[in-house]
Amino acid sequence: MSHFDNSAVSALLSHVRIVMVNTTLPANIGSALRAMKTMGLSKLVLVEPKTYPHPDIDALAAGATDLIEHIEIVPTLEAAIQDCHLVFGTSARSRTIPWPLLDARPAAEKSIQAIHTHQQEIAIIFGREDRGLTNEELALANYHVTIPVNTDYGVLNVAQAIQVLCYEMRMAALATMEAQPDPEATMHVTETESMHWDEPLVTHEQMEQFYPHLEKMLAEIEFLDPQNPRLLPLRLRRLFGRIQLDRMEYHLLRGIFSRVQALNNGTWHKSTDQTNKKDQNHA
Repeated sequence: MSHFDNSAVSALLSHVRIVMVNTTLPANIGSALRAMKTMGLSKLVLVEPKTYPHPDIDALAAGATDLIEHIEIVPTLEAAIQDCHLVFGTSARSRTIPWPLLDARPAAEKSIQAIHTHQQEIAIIFGREDRGLTNEELALANYHVTIPVNTDYGVLNVAQAIQVLCYEMRMAALATMEAQPDPEATMHVTETESMHWDEPLVTHEQMEQFYPHLEKMLAEIEFLDPQNPRLLPLRLRRLFGRIQLDRMEYHLLRGIFSRVQALNNGTWHKSTDQTNKKDQNHA
């Protein structure tokens, strides 16, 4: 590819961040950096790594040590993905309830499409070496992503899994640049339909303010039992994670939640002017 094309691919991939949660072995961090640079990715976020910094990171990064100074260290997974629009959690097994699940290739294609059409920020979360991601951490993702491997020996360490996902991201970016699709922003509506969109999509941080508000409203109208919520909060996360609200829809729904709360606790009343106008309209 030409230098221009490579720069364009790198620009797409700059919107993708690799997130490693509670990584124990420094060698895996170094190997991840090398895998990322090889495929043109540069953003690595570490969530409370067990050992950092460490000489093994520099040794295993071999040629990608320039990425080390750009590593972001954060205390929580929520902080790592707060400004992201689309989040993928890697998982090798089914969890509490079914979640939208994609193989590595369609996940990469969906990511690059979101970047190309909406300049969205994408996160791919990788879990601990010994037990992966918890159910609570996976619930923060819009989609779960898995790598189709030999069912008789499906063993990949975290650095190898990162290599595979980074490769698929690069291939999807290359395909997008070669296809030269319509540059006008479109929003993916169904598997075969896209349309123009007039509002930016909300970030993960905004959705983490949305869910407590929704649950509080449902509890106040006694639809949700806070002491025994069962799977309702998870199912609501799954629902809205699939939808990807835009900014107007987000504020519209939160306005509805607030109105329901006000009506429920008796703090909202129609104003006299509103009542008079309504009467005049019906006169």
